[in-house]
Amino acid sequence: MLSVIMAGGFGQRFWPRSTRERPKQLIDLTGKGSMISLTVKRVRSLSQPEEILIVTNAAQADAIAEDVGAEIPRENIVGEPVGRNTAPSIGLAAVLVRRRFGDAPFIVLPADHLIADQGIFENAARVAESFVSKNDCLLTFGIKPSRPETGYGYIHAGQPIADVDKVELFRAIRFHEKPTHDKAEAFLNDGSYFWNSGMFCWRPRVILEAIEKHIPELDVMLREFDDRLGTEDLDNVLNSIYSKAPSISIDYGVMEKADNVVVLRGDFYWNDVGSWESIRDVFPADSKGNVLVGDHVVLDSSKNTVFSPDRTVGLIGVEDVVIVDGGNAILVCKRDRVQQVREIVETLTKNGKEQLT
Repeated sequence: MLSVIMAGGFGQRFWPRSTRERPKQLIDLTGKGSMISLTVKRVRSLSQPEEILIVTNAAQADAIAEDVGAEIPRENIVGEPVGRNTAPSIGLAAVLVRRRFGDAPFIVLPADHLIADQGIFENAARVAESFVSKNDCLLTFGIKPSRPETGYGYIHAGQPIADVDKVELFRAIRFHEKPTHDKAEAFLNDGSYFWNSGMFCWRPRVILEAIEKHIPELDVMLREFDDRLGTEDLDNVLNSIYSKAPSISIDYGVMEKADNVVVLRGDFYWNDVGSWESIRDVFPADSKGNVLVGDHVVLDSSKNTVFSPDRTVGLIGVEDVVIVDGGNAILVCKRDRVQQVREIVETLTKNGKEQLT
């Protein structure tokens, strides 16, 4: 199986542990290794090293190569000279996959998500590969909701179209943005809505035709990229044309508009680890509801999240607080405001303190 790992983000919501030099996908948030190393390990049961392509930011390519170099050939780690969101990254990957392997199906996975139930995931991935090899469709992995989550987008699934090895596939009706709590509860109770995981499977021709139809300006850049690859160095071509690509997500640019989207129901554990609050799903809480990573002393404190693997943290009389030690910076905020962490990064950058971001 061909696997494409998307690893281009900076993980601003995980500041101060995640920085431009050492972004979220390169840090250890679980105690089991960097996020990207866990993702590579996950797909190694499905793909040979030469069948795994990593698309990242050029500034991070060497660090990623150092992290996973024993598993992935260096030429399979492709650095974008500028960030342009997921649609250009996936289009770029589709062109490279087609050149190297023909119109073979490939799976797309973010580098910084957590997946458990490896056997269930592998079975779902193989079903996805088999289905898209026979059908001209855009397949997305929907995760069966376990709670009324307001931090995820949702996909409304229609009638089932296949059931293979206990894996169900549905025609997609509509994509929904992050809902209110009441709407999320309605989605959960309805049973036909799934979390939008941001994982996909398709053949190069099918996704490139969808890009041509729905994002024509990106199609122009990708065609030029493909034409020039035969005679020019990959990095030189990217450096000269990649900035022409529009900055647009694959969901907004293609998936929400296409009429051939199929949803595969994933019954494995999945977590996009989208903010410091997600750490509470990874590590156990103590009897007072505190999730404490690292050495700590706690007095009369409850429901806090502390991530400080390298220094001792003392808590006295605090509740619902997040504390993160980043070495040269420390984050302290209320748990219900962790989504605003990126605003600190933006403020530091605006104030000329990029070295802290």
